[in-house]
Amino acid sequence: MLRNQISEQDASYRDPVLGVNLRDGEQDLTNGEARLMQNAEYYGGIRMRRGSTRINSTLLGFYSVNGGIKFYFGGSSPQAKRLIAYSTKISVVADNGTETILTSAQTANLPTFFTTWSITDKVYVTNGTDTLRSYDGTTWATVAGTNIPVVRARAIPVIDRLLAITTNGIERTSPRDPTVWSANSSWATLRPQHPGLFTALYPYTLRGVDALYNGAIAFQERAHYLISGKDYGTDASAATASSGEDVSIQLLDSTVGTASPDSVCSVPGIGLFWFTTDLNVYWLPEGTLTGRFVGDKIQSTGTTPGIESAYKGALQHVWMAYHDHMLILSIPTGTSSFSSTQWWLDIRSLRTYPERGPVWYGPMTGQSVNRAWVENQQGNNQLVGGEGDPSLGIFVYTLRSASVFTDAQGVADTPISLTYQTNFKDFGTPSREKYIQAVHLDLNQFSGDATLDLVSLDGDIATGLAITQVIDG
Repeated sequence: MLRNQISEQDASYRDPVLGVNLRDGEQDLTNGEARLMQNAEYYGGIRMRRGSTRINSTLLGFYSVNGGIKFYFGGSSPQAKRLIAYSTKISVVADNGTETILTSAQTANLPTFFTTWSITDKVYVTNGTDTLRSYDGTTWATVAGTNIPVVRARAIPVIDRLLAITTNGIERTSPRDPTVWSANSSWATLRPQHPGLFTALYPYTLRGVDALYNGAIAFQERAHYLISGKDYGTDASAATASSGEDVSIQLLDSTVGTASPDSVCSVPGIGLFWFTTDLNVYWLPEGTLTGRFVGDKIQSTGTTPGIESAYKGALQHVWMAYHDHMLILSIPTGTSSFSSTQWWLDIRSLRTYPERGPVWYGPMTGQSVNRAWVENQQGNNQLVGGEGDPSLGIFVYTLRSASVFTDAQGVADTPISLTYQTNFKDFGTPSREKYIQAVHLDLNQFSGDATLDLVSLDGDIATGLAITQVIDG
């Protein structure tokens, strides 16, 4: 061995199994962490993220997509229709891109939420301004009946009824009946302990020793609550509760909430995640009522913007979706009114190697998807999103498309650019100056030109070095 040569073990870089870390100082990143994984994920090696393809080839107008869902219905004769919301419209967009407009009478450009309820085999549509709407696959209708609410955020099914947020609190329907609702009731309307409106609602079930307690997590901007019970009563419009009604609402935390209803996302077997008003990610593990922050590593203290750069004026456009072992968080940055930057949490790592803690990849740039939803029934298994940039127009995309390494943005297909920055290494001898004679790396590349930058804590050593291909044997 040559004198003063650094050992192979000290000089080599471990794969970034711990993901990206934007928070710690350059010299404090550990082996297995990366400073940057832009448009890259770790999956048996560092890989470029998959791209997207457009579903509709014809522009549907210069607006933003404000909501979407794949509505599965039909019982013994299963069918499916993809619904999107934009401008004043609710439309069906078929897999071949054909659009069918259901209505053009919605209040324009509002975040729109879709809820399917198997009991009625319908999808319910809310936007915080218009009265509750429904669609059964054939007929678009305004729900009529007793105390029909204007619902803020998303209505949710719990046991045999719907729950929904209004300006009075959280209202409920009668059993199996979406036409009878409570309205500012002394018993049926659930209210917060702190001033302010509820912002979001998500189903949540607690498992007791011999019973299930079906309910929900309710959010304010700075608090979250548990709603639970086994008997939600009979007639929701009655003046008094029926005997046996046992629903309660309990404050879980008075400091952690959300202003981003579409950011609340459940991961099977893992728990509930959401983007908090103070620009972090909170995790409530399944079966518990005590959560923790898991977004610290993607809160930046350096030059690469992290989730702390989310535009507070557009937090209602933050979304999360879980697909194929990745929890995808998308945020608006700068002063953008639509989501433009994604961060991916590796759920496979969290499940298999919990001692590693949260492993994030990103930022994922090049897409401007304003809403995304998973389509995973009747043979489907795909993540679909709607364009958020009104200058590009209304397009619906299949995201994370296999073997696609371009992003569909409007009518263009843009190549994805991957940037991977390792941690800074002291090579086992932090006080000694190093002379780098060669750099060896394994690289799989489909197209384009790869370059290498060498950077010390004092600044650039060399940038834009061309990588020469060498094939052993």
